[in-house]
Amino acid sequence: MKSRVVRDYPIPAGGHLWTVDAVAVSELPDGTQAVSQAELQRIHRAVANAICGARGVLSFEELDFLCDVTATTYSQVADHLDLNKSTVTTWRRRGSVPSRVASNALKRWFWFRLFGAELAAERVPLSRFQNDEAFLEVAAQRAIRSKVTIPVELRPAS
Repeated sequence: MKSRVVRDYPIPAGGHLWTVDAVAVSELPDGTQAVSQAELQRIHRAVANAICGARGVLSFEELDFLCDVTATTYSQVADHLDLNKSTVTTWRRRGSVPSRVASNALKRWFWFRLFGAELAAERVPLSRFQNDEAFLEVAAQRAIRSKVTIPVELRPAS
């Protein structure tokens, strides 16, 4: 089985199309291409980092993706925010997390679940703690600079 690197690899995740700079793919005997589970996990962590570091309210597709990447149930999401699970079900019907506060709390929680152990010793300037969005933006960039994840780009809607 031959392996090669594909540049500007498109990947759908969290309701968006993302571009990954370089992805290792294997060419299977039947001529199809496959991405290994380890490579897919690496890409998914990068997308999760980008979602957590982005400004704005989480869509439910993004929340669902973050739950998948971290093996988190909706019950755990509800427990974390001290809400009833039916509230998360309502968000699913509406298609988004309704408030910036809940959205940022979830982004912070998921980001720490994914990268907290690896970046616990990183220093963050006090000025970045003024609001969650500023902190999450810096945290996402630190994860990339520290090489615990890779950068991905959101492809513009066509």
